[in-house]
Amino acid sequence: MNLDYLRTYLEVIRLGSFSEAAKKLSITQPAVSFQIRKLERELGLRLIDRGQKSLTLTDAGKRLLRFAKAVETEQARLLADLDRLREEVTGEIVIAASTIPGEIFLPPVLGEFKALHPSVMVRLEVSDSIAVIEAVRAGSHELGFCGVAPGAKELECFKVAEDEIVLITFPGHPLAQRDEISLRELEGELLILREDSSGTQRNLKSLLAKHGVDPGKWSPSLVLGTSQAVVAAVEAKAGIAFVSNLAIKKSLALGLVKQVPIRGLKLNRNFYCIYRRERIVSRLLSEFITFIRSRAPQA
Repeated sequence: MNLDYLRTYLEVIRLGSFSEAAKKLSITQPAVSFQIRKLERELGLRLIDRGQKSLTLTDAGKRLLRFAKAVETEQARLLADLDRLREEVTGEIVIAASTIPGEIFLPPVLGEFKALHPSVMVRLEVSDSIAVIEAVRAGSHELGFCGVAPGAKELECFKVAEDEIVLITFPGHPLAQRDEISLRELEGELLILREDSSGTQRNLKSLLAKHGVDPGKWSPSLVLGTSQAVVAAVEAKAGIAFVSNLAIKKSLALGLVKQVPIRGLKLNRNFYCIYRRERIVSRLLSEFITFIRSRAPQA
């Protein structure tokens, strides 16, 4: 069935006139009549009864009208989809991320973005928060994700996730049997910490300082470079540790670690996307930032 003839049929019905449809479509009135007759011959049924002053649709004409409207709607969708494909987002994004965003938050989000834009290449490099901020500030990476809001004026940032730093032990540890403990009870415990440049460690110090606690006085048994390494060390009974609650979901579910609440203490923090505004010049980066913002928690 000729789509142009269907369009002509729609215009005739909408305008109620062969002559008006001819003007709208910039063709002659005989051409309009010819196309309607062709549709009627193809379908083997009369579609329109022509009166002196009006047009009346037959039952067949009414049915064809519904079909023609559906075709028109689907054609518009098709053309819109093709326009988007012609403007397909392509290129490479180079991202720096601290361990929690890089290992937990970003992989599924990047998977979703890749599904929308298959031609995009994403390169993700994981380090600590201070290195992430420096990489974005220096321009070696277009975007960064970390647990510390940058202090540099040239960097923009927005919150992408919320987090809580919690205390974990291995199941056989004496503290694991307690419903809650006090901070004083951590004195003398074998503590496993992150390095000072990590967002987790910096946030831990800042949050504990608000409660009058200086973790710098603690003597760590181990200082490790990633949150997953810290969790693994706790599972191996090397000590206890403060970690992101996002990093322990699997270990908690498997019963490999136990979260121990601390009386009167909530250690909440945020993760941020950081970038230099003047670097967001490509459609790819603009689309990606919009995509990330759409998944960020509402303020």
